[in-house]
Amino acid sequence: MRFKLIPLLITLLLACGCSAAEQESEPARESQLIALVGGTVIDGTGADPMPGVAVIIQDDRIVAVAARDEIEIPAKARIVDISGCTVLPGFINTHVHAALNETRLRRWANEGVTTVRDIGCNADELAAFLQTHNDRPRFARLVAAGPLITAVGGYPIAAWNNRRVALEVSSPEEARIEVERLLDSGAKVIKIVIERGDLWYPNTPYPILSPEVARMIVRTAHGRGTIVSAHITSRRDIDLALAAGVDDLAHMATDGNLTTPQARRVADNGTYWVPTLELWHVVPSNSGSIAKANLRRFVEVGGLVALGTDFAGYNAEFDLGMPMREIRWMREAGMTPMQIIVAATKHAAHICNLGHQIGTLEKGKIADILVVRGDPLSDPEVLADVRLVMRAGVIIRDE
Repeated sequence: MRFKLIPLLITLLLACGCSAAEQESEPARESQLIALVGGTVIDGTGADPMPGVAVIIQDDRIVAVAARDEIEIPAKARIVDISGCTVLPGFINTHVHAALNETRLRRWANEGVTTVRDIGCNADELAAFLQTHNDRPRFARLVAAGPLITAVGGYPIAAWNNRRVALEVSSPEEARIEVERLLDSGAKVIKIVIERGDLWYPNTPYPILSPEVARMIVRTAHGRGTIVSAHITSRRDIDLALAAGVDDLAHMATDGNLTTPQARRVADNGTYWVPTLELWHVVPSNSGSIAKANLRRFVEVGGLVALGTDFAGYNAEFDLGMPMREIRWMREAGMTPMQIIVAATKHAAHICNLGHQIGTLEKGKIADILVVRGDPLSDPEVLADVRLVMRAGVIIRDE
């Protein structure tokens, strides 16, 4: 019996993408009190930075964020001097793939990306991963969707013949059943596909979800308190996504210039947009400049942006860890450093359906914290200069 269990244990460890040594290196969970003092706080809400602030953490929660001279540091607290540094909420990448792997989750967390949203993975792999994956601090928190819900023969099946990450539905009732099944199996977000293939095959459009099916998917997910993300790349599909009631648009439209009325409809609807500028720069579509121009238009009308890159969504090299290229291209699209920080924290937490727990540095929220040397508002490049990372109240990196 003992020898039979050994291969099983090895299989489970490999399924996690981690080694026994990594398992053993996980920091112990014990009651702790930590005070970060001497730094400047950018709390993720968009408020002005607050210099000379102390952040007090008890176990996994933030218990105080206040000026150092207005708060009494508990006598038993471990004091961490972060003078000359900036304290931010942990960053969130809301559009990744291939995240069911603890090596990648460790890399993200170590660079201050404390949560990732995987919105396209195999359902069986997701179920297996969730069985073996604990919410351990050394790894980025995972919010996963499972497969993309698409029309019969739709994208990504039509484009790549990829059925591993696709779930076909043909009627509202079938859609309702499949959404319920996904949520019961552990999915924390639902992703639908509204993709005709305009960029690649304009003369042979892909089948897409009917308005009735799309609305049923959203209605079912919202009835279970779950966010719905819509894959789009074409401007003509924006209104279909809005009519369905989705919470965010995955990918900036790149089939032409976004008009001000189009941008304003999305903004006025309160729908978030995840532009994935890195995707449009690393795939051979020559769409990077269009994506940046359309993002600029959306931001100008007050649109809500969340950071996401589409890591591993295509066979190309993406940033693993802090998404510095995405941040640089967002700057080129006209976003201010503060807008980018809010997109990577507060807004990103919202479309992970975790805005009540993470995304801002506020009393009562989970202590996912990134500390960098310098001022990211004057130089966003310092976001790669990590001084300290805390995940759920545990310091996982301390330089």
